[in-house]
Amino acid sequence: MRWIVAGVAAVAAIGVTGTIMLTGGSTPTPTASDQKVERASSGEVTAKGTVQPITTQNLSFSVSGTVSSVSVKAGDTVTKGQELARIDQSEAKEAVATAEDELADAKASLTAVQASASASPSACATTSTARPSTSGGSGTTGSSGTSSSSAGTGGTGGGAAANCGTKTGQTQNFISSILSAKQSVNTKTAALAKAERELAGTVITAPVAGKVLTVTIKAGDTAKSNVISIGVVSTMVVKASFSEADIVSLTMGQSATVTLPGHDGEYTAKITEIAQTGVTSSNLVTYTVVLTFDKVPDGILIGQSANVTVSAS
Repeated sequence: MRWIVAGVAAVAAIGVTGTIMLTGGSTPTPTASDQKVERASSGEVTAKGTVQPITTQNLSFSVSGTVSSVSVKAGDTVTKGQELARIDQSEAKEAVATAEDELADAKASLTAVQASASASPSACATTSTARPSTSGGSGTTGSSGTSSSSAGTGGTGGGAAANCGTKTGQTQNFISSILSAKQSVNTKTAALAKAERELAGTVITAPVAGKVLTVTIKAGDTAKSNVISIGVVSTMVVKASFSEADIVSLTMGQSATVTLPGHDGEYTAKITEIAQTGVTSSNLVTYTVVLTFDKVPDGILIGQSANVTVSAS
């Protein structure tokens, strides 16, 4: 009985081996015409972001003081040059008035010195030449007269030389006085310009047309820096964060679609900036990408969320 079972097992083993030999051969390689080329889809990358003005400007007073008025609030639309806030101007105006008076005095002093210099004798050589001619005319023809006349001429010449030396000293003094007066005028002019700048610094005006984003002061506060911020909303962008795996698929100028909560449809935009440095948070590295709308959607809100989709290149 054991022989029969063993024989059956051997036959079964041979059958299995034969089956393996018949079916275990290599598959025939198809020809080139039989192969199918499949292109992998490039896919899309998505990210979330927020709507922001293309630029934001933080405004400050350039001098210290007490805020006297604030004429705008967050959300207001402003025009270029519009007054936004000011501080008490009494001290600044007084400083300007004082500087104007001091400059006027300096200019008057300069004018007086210049007039004095113009009225004083300055031709030493002319004086010394004219006097011998007068002495020669009054002398006699005799030898003694001639000697007397020559002596008189010599005396006159000595006086002219002394007088010339005196006038030269006066001229130098006038030159020094004029230079000093001119320097004073320059100094007072600079002081007035500074006082006028400080007076202008008591008022904050809008440097561009835009929308007021934040106001951190009120009347009665002490002036400080970055008290009002304005966003330029004529051009709006979306700032979105893409993962480091997706950022390699993005390029400058690439087109994208943006959807906004509460807005129907999709809006087109283009990539205008790609951060070169990533930000790490919870072991995840992301890169900020700025996308500029081709046309700013109506009713868009600063800071609202946005979903961005870009076809991966």
